Formats: sequence, structure tokens, C-alpha cells
Amino acid sequence: MADPFSIIAGTVGLADVCIRFALFLRQAKDGFHKVDEDLEDLTKEVTALRSVSDLIKRSFEVHLAGITDVNDQQIVSNHWQATQTTLTSCQDIIDRLKDLITKVLGSGRSKHVKTAALRKYLRQQSKEEDFMKLRQRLSAHQIALQTSLAAVNMLVNSYLYPALTNQYSSSIYTRNSQSTSIESFSELSTQIQDLGADLQSAVNSLQASIELSAEKTLVHALRSAQKIVPLASLNEHFYAPQTVSSIFTGRKDDLDTLKRCFQASTSRKEPQTQKRFVVYGLPGSGKTQFCCKFASDNKQSFWGVFWIDASSSEHAKQSFSTIARIGKVEPNERAAKSWLSSLGRERPWLLIVDNADEVSFPAEDYYPEGEGGVILITTRNPILKVHGTIGPRYYQFGELDETASVELLLKAADKPLPWPQSTIESAKEICKALGYLPLALMHAGKTILIRLCTLQNYLSFFEKNWTRIRKRRGSNDAQSISDANAAIYSSYELIHSGLLSEGTQASKDALDLLKIFSFFHRQHIRVDIFLRAACNPGRELLEQKRREQEERTSGSRLKLNYTVAQTLKTIGLSIFTYLVGLGSRPVLPRFLGDALRSGSFDELRLREALKQLFQMSLIFANPDPNDDSYSMHPAVHLWARARPEMTIADQALWCQISATILSQAILLPPLDDKEEDEIFKRDLLPHIIHVQSNERMIRAKYLENQESKRRLWPPVLRPRLDRDRALQLVKFSVIYTQCGLFEEAEKLQLQVAEFANKMLGMENTRTMDIMLLLSYTYWQLTRGDEAANLQERVLKACIEVRGPGDLKTLQIMNMFGTSRWQQGRIPEARQIHETAVAGLKKVLGDDHVDTLKAMSNLGRDIGKDFRFTEAIEIHLKVVPGLRNKLGNFHLETLIAMDNLAMAYFDRAAYGYGHPGDLDHALEMEEEVFEQRKEKLGREHLYTLWSGLNLARIKGVRGEIDEALSVFLPGHTIARRNLGETHFGVLLGKLHHGRILIYAKRYQEAEDILQEVIESHEGPRKGHPDRLLAIFSLINCRNLQGKEAETMDLLEELTESTKALFGEDHAWVKYLLDPKNLWKEPDAYQRRGPSDT
Repeated sequence: MADPFSIIAGTVGLADVCIRFALFLRQAKDGFHKVDEDLEDLTKEVTALRSVSDLIKRSFEVHLAGITDVNDQQIVSNHWQATQTTLTSCQDIIDRLKDLITKVLGSGRSKHVKTAALRKYLRQQSKEEDFMKLRQRLSAHQIALQTSLAAVNMLVNSYLYPALTNQYSSSIYTRNSQSTSIESFSELSTQIQDLGADLQSAVNSLQASIELSAEKTLVHALRSAQKIVPLASLNEHFYAPQTVSSIFTGRKDDLDTLKRCFQASTSRKEPQTQKRFVVYGLPGSGKTQFCCKFASDNKQSFWGVFWIDASSSEHAKQSFSTIARIGKVEPNERAAKSWLSSLGRERPWLLIVDNADEVSFPAEDYYPEGEGGVILITTRNPILKVHGTIGPRYYQFGELDETASVELLLKAADKPLPWPQSTIESAKEICKALGYLPLALMHAGKTILIRLCTLQNYLSFFEKNWTRIRKRRGSNDAQSISDANAAIYSSYELIHSGLLSEGTQASKDALDLLKIFSFFHRQHIRVDIFLRAACNPGRELLEQKRREQEERTSGSRLKLNYTVAQTLKTIGLSIFTYLVGLGSRPVLPRFLGDALRSGSFDELRLREALKQLFQMSLIFANPDPNDDSYSMHPAVHLWARARPEMTIADQALWCQISATILSQAILLPPLDDKEEDEIFKRDLLPHIIHVQSNERMIRAKYLENQESKRRLWPPVLRPRLDRDRALQLVKFSVIYTQCGLFEEAEKLQLQVAEFANKMLGMENTRTMDIMLLLSYTYWQLTRGDEAANLQERVLKACIEVRGPGDLKTLQIMNMFGTSRWQQGRIPEARQIHETAVAGLKKVLGDDHVDTLKAMSNLGRDIGKDFRFTEAIEIHLKVVPGLRNKLGNFHLETLIAMDNLAMAYFDRAAYGYGHPGDLDHALEMEEEVFEQRKEKLGREHLYTLWSGLNLARIKGVRGEIDEALSVFLPGHTIARRNLGETHFGVLLGKLHHGRILIYAKRYQEAEDILQEVIESHEGPRKGHPDRLLAIFSLINCRNLQGKEAETMDLLEELTESTKALFGEDHAWVKYLLDPKNLWKEPDAYQRRGPSDT
């Protein structure tokens, strides 16, 4: 920031100059019997300049000197630098004016010529032009300083806004009225908007003054003030379904009424409910546009505006994931709703639930809990009107009135005002034919605008298309079209005919894009889907060549142990793959197919096609200028798939093309490890869901027609699982997995696994990969035994074919050992990891990343054998190794740091601690926790895990309040996101109980531990987590004098522990040692004997 003393010195210096010059002017005026107007005006300007200078000085001293936000500091710094320059220039101009007037008045005549004016003296001395230029410059600088002051006011109010909000929020809670928060926010927002308007007006005046006076030195002041204007907006998030049309017409009374309803205060005696309003009606009646218009007009009344696509439950959940990313919470529906509910009344929000049309859609399940927020619902389903809670509760939208309809049509057609009566009459006829529906009127106007027809002959074209649409094609129909939709579609058909007849490359590409868009989800179709689909095959080819070279290199060192039958099968499959590959070309639209053939993609060609669709209003751009994506109206979306000429075969073809584009846009690891890749894949989910949904519908219709007509259909309708289709399903399954839809991922992976086993056999590398991917999905579904069994099968096959020392075998072995550890089979896990580490060191070396990761796993296993110091020594090699290879805070490095921290913790907690162990553990775990929060978000599973570990460390240190303050919020998130019986949640409950024991809150601890033990029944009955819970419960009851209630538990602990670890294992000795079963909480904080 600019030095505050220089700013204050500048204002003081200018004030001093102004004072002295004003005194000089008064003395000069005393020399005249007649007061000259120019001199009087100049005196006023200088006095005003001094006042503005004083105000700027006070504003800076009182309000802005203590700004700490980095972004705000930069804005203020730039502004004060510009202000300082202006102040300096002002001093210079005043000094020059004083010199000029001194020279004129010092000519010896000023006090003797009583009636002459100053202007006359200047004219006589040939100084009039100089005087006027200086006056003009001074005037421009005065405007600049006034603009600076307006900017200061804007900054002060924007910077002080949070404090004002908190002040208002206290009154909100006192009065217990949700609406008050909206009113207060709106009132504050209006004040700042007014200041913003004042600043914009000052900026405009300054710009005009600069142009008039050619005072280029003030450009810096202008630009700095312009950067402050946007701060007038207090709306931090505006995420709406679509932009508001520039020709939005009508509904003004409805908008005003709705605003009053949302801002109306409710009585303290009235029950407080969430404010909801329903807009229902025909498709194309403008429901979504109305809600977007309301949101746009009133966004200053809301801290955030959000929306969800309610056309299906899957799309609603994906929309909530997007909102969750805005809130920086775990990207799922529960987290997003919880975040909205937690915003509080001081941050009012508007949620638009758009297109909740399905009768079975559970709208009430998608309202965030509590009284906060405002919700607008759009639907075709009149039953949902019961969800309205304020004012008239709902609007029913249908046709516009005739006057508004005519206005909308003629605006869309861009007919110049005033409209002749003949034009109005023609418009009335068209409006009547289109049922006065806004969407149909807009597209009719667009058809006239691009001269596909005229206002006078539009109806004849409309009738031809209407007749053609209503002549349904019987068995070729994929989906019926209502009469209401047919009226709208006839306008689309006119536009389609225009594009078809144009015959240019851009129009042909536009028609291809239109079909593709219709099989994607209609919202948020990112342009880089096509860019990635064009570029990714080349990247995959290079990666494939690299892997083949790696395989050849590995093969030269390794003799694969194929049987004769397996060898013949491998040779046959290689020939088959080669022959299939000769004719294998993905089905793609022309603009992508040409790129595949030429080896380069013409992005401009894609942009031209998008431009055609956009200009025809068939698609609309995302409201956020930084979001390069497009959307479609639901009616356009359906029409493009269900046109009369789109047969079932056509639909199958374009659905396949759309799926291929999505597949090509996805890269599998390790080619997609950037953060933007993760966001991109999440954005693909609704498109994948929509494509696969259409695949199922088309297949069902095909089977239905085949059954009824008994005729064969084109082969394209028969989905076959070949290599490309298998790869597509794998890629789609990765998207489902990343978005938490593990059941859907499993279905796709099972199809591919079956195909791979049948065609390639378990010994093939690709089969192994898909099996391992499926095992990961099983783990996410908490089906750990199935996951481990599958990995064991893959490992055996790999050992049989590639040998125990092969790199892939060792990598799978490391993964399988981790599964055994998660199952609680610690001795087996240790043995597997010991073999994997020894092999990886031999093949890759001690410092390879894969070797270091396996060593970290081994260190964790060894720690469970109570070989704490040995475990720590291993981790102390791993952590610096990964830091050197991957960086200090790479996610793998953080995993190793977490393991090291907990190794220190275990050594202290189990009585073998060295001095400083808990301090080392605390310092490292705090760093891991903070880094994971920053990189992954507060709700990521790894962040929750490190939060739990941090709480455990603090608990043993006796810092109970701090431990619970870290643990409880994370545990709430885990229960919400994972469910009460997830093994991660149960682990959290176990350690919650143990922390409560440290706090001597025995009864609470006993209840929680009992719940953990009961929840681990079944396959996890012998898991170490359950055994530790039994041990902790026995300890808890002993400390309460309830030892009689522990006999059965002790017997089970003895049998289960020995069965898992063996008679002489250190873990068995620790758990069954009476000293530990009766251990007081304070004893955990005392360091035990050294681990030798």
C-alpha cells in the first residue's frame, strides 16, 4: 500500500497551498470595486478543492489505513497512488495560477483601475489563454479528487460491510425473523449500490472531463476508480440456470409481488418456515426465465444465488456437487445442503429448483434444512404448488397477454419502433397461432430476424411444419410429442430448414452439434469436451507406445510362464486385435472426424458452428463469462432428439457418437492427475448419465418394435462389447467412482471384467487392471472381503504368468498387503509387504517412489507388532525420500508423514515413548491436517482421517477440549457422508470413546464403545478395531467399578486376540495385561520405558 504519510502529507500540502492561494485571491479582489465573476468562481473552486482534500485525508486516517486483505490492499494502494499524483498536480496548477495572477496584478495598475475586470487585465497582458487552460485543468483535477472521494466512500463501506452485517445479524436473531435478514441485507446492499452509482457517475464525469481538457495525467486516477466500481456488488455467488434474455417482456407485476413476498416480515407469533414459491405451467411459458430474471434483478438482496437441475434425482445430486465445490465442502448432496443450512441469516441465499417436472421427483428431499434461505421451484407438475409457503404460494404460467406477446415477438424480430398497425396486426395473428407462449414467440421472431421468412408469410411456413410434425411416424417414434410442444417445435423446424438449406460447412457442423447436444445433458456443456476429445487420442497413443516399450524391455528380462494353450490364445488374440484395429474407426461428427484424419483440430471451425446455434437461440451461453460452456432449453433439447426425421436408427447412431466423444474426452491415470482434470470429470457426470439413459431407452424401444413388428433393425442398434466399448465403459466407471456412484461403477466394471476374462483371460495385463479397478470399487462399497479376494486372484495369476519378481507382480502384492491390513489381518499384511519391499528394492532401487510407498506400508505393519522404533526408522527414510521425489506436500508425501506421526504417537501411547514423541507427532500431524484441508477440502476422507489422528494425539496429551473441537465437526461430516456403519465412522467412534475415557467421562465413553462393538458384528467381529473397542470398554467399566460386567468381554478378547495374532504376540500381551485393563487416564500422559 502507498505510504500513508505521503498521502496525508500530500493532502496537508494541498490544503496549505489552497489556504494561501484563497487568501491571495481575497486580497486581489479587494483591489477591485467590482468583484470579477472569474475571480469569484476561482475562489470557490480552490475552497472546494481544499474541502475534498480534507475529506480524503480523514477517510484514509480513520477507515482505510488498517486494511489487511491482500486483494483489498492492492486496490487501495493503486487508488492512493493515483490520488497522490492528482494531489501533486493540483498543487502545481494552483502555484502556476498564483504566479500568473501575481504577474498580471503586479503590473502596477491593479489597485488604480477600479472598474476593470480581471479578464481585461489578462487580455491586456496576453495571458487569457493561459489562464483558461489552467482553469480547465484545475476543474478536471477537482472532478478527479471528487471521484477519488466517491471511491473512498465506496471502499470504506465495502470494507466495513462485514461488521455492519454482524451488527444487523444480532438484531435479526433478536427479532427472530428470517425475512429481516433479507431486508437488512437488502438495505445495506442498496446503500452500497447507491454509492456505487455515485462513483460510476463521477467516473463518467471524469472521463468526459479528460476528453474535453486532454488532461492525460488523470488517466491513472480514472482507471483506479474504475477498478473500485465492481465492489458495489455484495452478491458473492451468482450461479443461475441461464442468462436473462435482453428482450425479456412482461411479468412485471408478478416480479414485484414476488419480491414483496420474500422481503415481507413475519410476526414473531407466526410459525417460522422456509420461504418457498412455486412457478408451474406449460413448457415454453417462461418459468425458468422468470426465475432468472427475479434472481438477476434482486441479486443484491442475496449473498448467494444457486440452482439445481431437478429434471432427475441424478442431475439434482450432481448440481448439489457443484454447489458443494463453491462452498468448499465434500462434493455431494448432503454436504451441499448442510453448507447452505449453515450459512446463517446474515448470508441470505436463493436456491432455484429448476424443472422439477417428474411426478415421482421428491422435491422436499432437496430443500436444505432449517428456516433460512429462499427457494423458487419451477415445474410442469401442478401438484408441487403445495410446496409454496409465502404470499399466493404459486404462479401458474401459460400464455402471455396479447400486448406482451406482440411486444416480445417484434422485439425478437428486431422490428424498429414505432410499429405500424399492419405490423402489429400480423404479429397478433402469429401470437395467436403460437398460443402466446414466450419460447415459441422468441424463436418465431428469430426466424423472421434471420430472414427465413417474413412477418407476413410466417404463418404459411408454420402451418406446413405443424402438419408435418403432427403426422407421426408410428413405429419410428422414439418419444411422443404433445400438441403444445408441436406448436413450439414448428418454429424450431423453420430454423432447422434454414440451416439445412444454407449448406455451408458451419451450418452442417451446427446441425451435427445440435444432435450431439441433444444426447448430452442439456446444461453446462463445456466446449473443452470437444477440445479434449480431439486431442486425447494422440496422448493416449503416445502413452500406449511408451507402455509397449516398457513391456518389451520387461519382457527381455522376464520369461512369461504361459502354458501352450495360453500362448496360442495370446497369439490368436493379437492377430484378432490387429485385424479388428485395421477397420476400427470411431464414429464421430465431421468436425472431429476430419481432425482425426488430418492430425490437427480446427477449433475455429467448432466455434463457428457454436456461433450459428447461439445466433439462432438454439443454445445459450453460460452466465459466467469465465465458464466456456453452453446450455439448451428443455423443449429444444427434446425436439432435437425427437424430430420427425430422427428414426430410432438415427437416434442410436447419434447417441453412440455422443458417447464416443465423452469417452475420448476422458483420460485414465496417470494422464489426468491435475486438479482441473478432476473438476472436468465431475462436470462430465450428468452427460454420461444422460447418454447412458438414452442408450437404455433406445434399446428398449428397439426390442419393443422388434417384438411387435418381427423385423430386423440395423446392426448399429445392437450394442456389442468390443475393445473400444470396453474402454468406454471403464472410463465412464472411473467418472462414477470419482463422483461417489460406486454401484453404477460396479455394473460397468463387471461387464468389462466378464468380457476381458472371456476374451483375454485372467493372465492378460488388461484383465488384471480392470480386476484391480473393480476391487477398488468394492472397497468403496465397504465390501472389503470381496475386494481382497479379487486382488488375491489377480496376484496369483500374475505370479503364475510373470513370476514373483516381476514389477507388476510386486505392485499388485503391495496393494494386496494394504487390503489385508485394512481387513485387520496384520501378520499377513506384514509378510506380504516385506516380500513386496524386498522385490521392489531389487527391481527399482531403494529410492523409487513405488519402493518408498511400499516401505511406508510396511512401517505401518511393523508398528502393529509393537516394534515402534523400527517402524519410525523406516518412516524416517520414506518421508524425506518422497519429499525429494514428489515435493514436500504431495498427497503421497502427506500419507507418509501421517504414518510417521502416528508411529511416534503409538510409541508414546502404548507406554514405550521416548522424550518428545508426542511433540513430534503433534507437530507433524497438524501440518498434515492443514495441508489436506487446503488441498483436498475440509470434508475429504483423508482430511477427516488426519483430523481424527490429531484428536487422538491431543487426547493423550490431556488437551481434551481441543481434541473434541477437532474431532466432533469432522465426525459429523463423516457420519453424514459415509453413513453410521462405515468402518471409517466406526473407527472414529472408537477413538471418540477413548478420548472420553481420557476426560474421565466414563458413562458417555461406555455407551459409545458398546455401540462400536455391536456394529462390528459379522465378518468384522475379529477385526482389531473391535478388539480395541472391547479392551477400551473393559478398561472403562473397571474404572467405574463395574468389573463384574467385563467377564464375558474379557473372555472374548482373549480368544479373538490370540486367534488373530498368536499366543506370544506383543499386541496380545498388551491387551490382556491387567495393568492396562485398569489403567487410569492420567497414566497415558506419562512416558513409558524406552523401546529397545
